[in-house]
Amino acid sequence: MKCKSSSTSLNNFKSKSFGVALLAQAIAMHSAQAETSDVQMDRSHRTQIEELVVTATKRATSQQDTPLAISAVKGDQLAQTQTFDVESLSRMDPSVQINNRGIGDNQIIVRGISSAGKPTVGLYYDEAVITGLGLDGGSDNQPNLGMHDVQRVEILKGPQGTLFGASSMSGTLRIVTNDANLSDVEGSVSFSAAGVSDGNPFYRGEAVVNLPIITDKLAVRGVVWGDFGGGYIDKVSESGEVDENVNDQTVSGGKLLVGAQPTENIVVKASVIHQESEAEDSQYYEYSEGAYNNISPTLENFEDEIDLFSVVADYSTDFGTFTATGSYLDRDMYLSRDSTPTAVFFGIPARLAYHQDQQFSMFSSEFRFSSDFAGPVQLVSGVFFGGQDMDARNAALVADQESGEAACDFHSDCVESGFAMDDINSGLSASTVDQFAAFAETTIDITDRFSSVIGVRYYEADIDEKRVSTQGLRFPSSPVQTDDVVQLEEQITEDEVSYNLALSYMLSESTTLYARAASGFRPGGVNNADTAAQYGITVPGQYDSDELWNYEVGAKSYLGQHFYGELTLYHIDWSRQQISATDPEGTFVYIANAGESTVDGVEAMLNADFSNGWTGNIGITYTDSKLAEDLPDSAETTGYSGDRLPYTARVAFSGQVQYEFELPKFSSNGFFSTNFNYRGNSYSAFNEEDSNYQELHSYHLISARAGVRRDTWELGMFIDNLTDEIPEIGLRVTGDGYRVYTTRPRTIGVNYKVWF
Repeated sequence: MKCKSSSTSLNNFKSKSFGVALLAQAIAMHSAQAETSDVQMDRSHRTQIEELVVTATKRATSQQDTPLAISAVKGDQLAQTQTFDVESLSRMDPSVQINNRGIGDNQIIVRGISSAGKPTVGLYYDEAVITGLGLDGGSDNQPNLGMHDVQRVEILKGPQGTLFGASSMSGTLRIVTNDANLSDVEGSVSFSAAGVSDGNPFYRGEAVVNLPIITDKLAVRGVVWGDFGGGYIDKVSESGEVDENVNDQTVSGGKLLVGAQPTENIVVKASVIHQESEAEDSQYYEYSEGAYNNISPTLENFEDEIDLFSVVADYSTDFGTFTATGSYLDRDMYLSRDSTPTAVFFGIPARLAYHQDQQFSMFSSEFRFSSDFAGPVQLVSGVFFGGQDMDARNAALVADQESGEAACDFHSDCVESGFAMDDINSGLSASTVDQFAAFAETTIDITDRFSSVIGVRYYEADIDEKRVSTQGLRFPSSPVQTDDVVQLEEQITEDEVSYNLALSYMLSESTTLYARAASGFRPGGVNNADTAAQYGITVPGQYDSDELWNYEVGAKSYLGQHFYGELTLYHIDWSRQQISATDPEGTFVYIANAGESTVDGVEAMLNADFSNGWTGNIGITYTDSKLAEDLPDSAETTGYSGDRLPYTARVAFSGQVQYEFELPKFSSNGFFSTNFNYRGNSYSAFNEEDSNYQELHSYHLISARAGVRRDTWELGMFIDNLTDEIPEIGLRVTGDGYRVYTTRPRTIGVNYKVWF
């Protein structure tokens, strides 16, 4: 009875808040029309701290004037700390948690929002949507495109559904790269070589070149990059033989950007990116075997190939800018994971390799208008079209006793090559999503100090899903399945509306206060109800989108000339939560809308820049995420009100300190820096009643760099993982074991960079 009353009160609060916001907006428009003050706050006193401009609202605004929680990391800071991928970014900003399971497998978590189902964080590369689907259709396996030649990375915290759409439910991560320089020839080349403690050498390289073709009109910019080696996982056979450092990785990629400005009002950018990633074998260690030791008897390689094509065109007028974007992402993934423990559990006398692959493509296009009106009202509005196609295969295959490799990859080639008997269990799945959205967001300057924002987005999607069994579970000696069996073929249509309401007040020329309420959601899907019905089991035919409301207040302030800080307090109500469930007999796993959760948190950051060469920053987050009610009996795992949400640390912090000084005798500058991060413990499930409940222990990491810099070159030395920690940055707990993913041991190397 109490829960029902609280829910009703909350719904009333939301309705009243929305009504008050609409009324405030109307009053704001009237006041703004009546009051024609052109007063602008004087910020000329800021002579030291750089004012960072972001495009989180799809218009250029200063970080201080944007009424939402943003972390922005500049490109030079990323390069100095050698942060070139999404997983490393989590060490730069504590508000982002990455559950990493090797290259090409990242689950991104912001503000503690994570569960079964589709991704909860939107991922953008410039204007291109690159949010992917995991190999199991979930939120893992997010693309890990290299972050090279980057201008900045923006982390938008809290729902961003009005401007960035579905799956930006708890936040959005935007990688913003450098534009082509239309007037100057420029470029750089860098190379790093490092030794890994008890591991293989690691090498990294990058080259950038920018060439104007027609001065101030047309230019091309090219970037290439590569990472090689660095393996540190040892594979131990049943006989005790050790194959050392089996997880060498190879990542190679490139980007070609063409920038054009045929007239003063038109700017066009077109780019193509290609990246290939590969891990030769197992990327984790078995917890029971100790750090860096893997005992999987089968080959566990990983391959990932990404192509991204993107076009952006801007047309500027005196009253605003019209923008058209189009992008196409094509991704092919393949992995092999050992499943021998599962074979043993079912009494199958074989080494078992579980193969998965996915062909994922996504087209997205947006047409929008961003105003530059002379008056107090500004507007961003537009429409979005998108389409996703995913085809996936999986197969549990008997592997060779000596090599650990299967004789074939999937059901079709097993049949064609005469190894159909090696297929123990296999299937196909396909998913198609066609999306449409329309959005609008207005900003009104009520006075020279007080402004309001209201945004809304309507989303509609047609979702088709199909699953086919190509081989039912069998023993190696049992008859093979001769015909494919369609287990699921369903279509659903969903529509949702997202809201963003914000008020900001400039307390002084250096301090801004804001309050924000915003909603977010992620799409639903279908369950395999027909197959369950054949066994007399009833499961829901589909699961709906889940929704959350985020309420936050914050302050952003320049504290004198040398400091800039932000403080945010937030509360999240997450309803219709998508959870993994089973029937009473534990036979069928499906997704249901049953969970209710809350999150309360604090985020704080401080940047410092002194005139004597010292700079630094620190950020800290506290996240209290927990179930607001008991999970139903149908849930696959037991969860009680008050249980912490999986994979969410309560406390995390990170920071960086750098000092640069003159070396007059050498006509150069010296520098040294250190960056550090800490993440508290978290758990893989709600409580100990779950057989897969394990702790990810707290950890800290420290890195250091020092070197010499002149006008056109830089030479430095670096130490990553200075204290040689073994952090548990990712975890996979299943019937196949307790598998831990970690970073490289202490890595010491040199870096040389030259630019022109």
